[in-house]
Amino acid sequence: MTMPRLLDPRDIDARRILVIAPHPDDESLGCGGLMVMLAAGGRQIHTLFVTDGGASHPASKSWPRQRLASQRESEAAEALARLGLGNQPRSFLRLRDADMPQPGSAEWTAARDRVEQLLAGFRPDLVLLPWRRDPHRDHRDSWRLSTEAIAASGRAIATMEYAIWLDEFGQLGDRPAPDEAEFVAFDVSHLRVAKRQAVAAHLSQTTALIDDDPDGFLLGEETIARLTGPLEIYVRPWDG
Repeated sequence: MTMPRLLDPRDIDARRILVIAPHPDDESLGCGGLMVMLAAGGRQIHTLFVTDGGASHPASKSWPRQRLASQRESEAAEALARLGLGNQPRSFLRLRDADMPQPGSAEWTAARDRVEQLLAGFRPDLVLLPWRRDPHRDHRDSWRLSTEAIAASGRAIATMEYAIWLDEFGQLGDRPAPDEAEFVAFDVSHLRVAKRQAVAAHLSQTTALIDDDPDGFLLGEETIARLTGPLEIYVRPWDG
């Protein structure tokens, strides 16, 4: 990867920031540090959780999807509180994890309209999105859903994109082309403990809380360590 250009969060010309999290935990892993720093500078942060997160342990009998989805919303609230963002607004679209609606379907259009309504009400100056080709379908679909809503809003809104799985599972074509975007970074070394504490709030994804699905998803320590390092790296599209 090309060395990212280091930015100072004080130089971000935005007062209202919308964070798009495909699942509860993506906000903490992908942009928790920048969220903290922007909020400390008096910016308002609204976090939109796109899916319900209910697909991580499909074989569990004690944690059916509805119970797990409710648990993940509670974890999201706790994670934001641990980042010092407990009083900042958040919304839950509650689309099905790993089964988002097909683009162009009636359900997709309804979800896009809800995002557009949020944009109209919150009027963000900056949107933090999942990377458009991050190798997880929900991340790609969340990017598409959000960018369609931005386009429909008729407002020019700056964007930056964060990747969760690109370094682990990405193919060559998934990575940004030099003429497509640049890498930028923020020094979050002083917030590494806070980020780890926020990630740890997602108990269903980091612990044996759900113990009756041995094949259920858990975040690995290597993934957590990679995403709670001293830099948060973003992709900034040249046209964003």
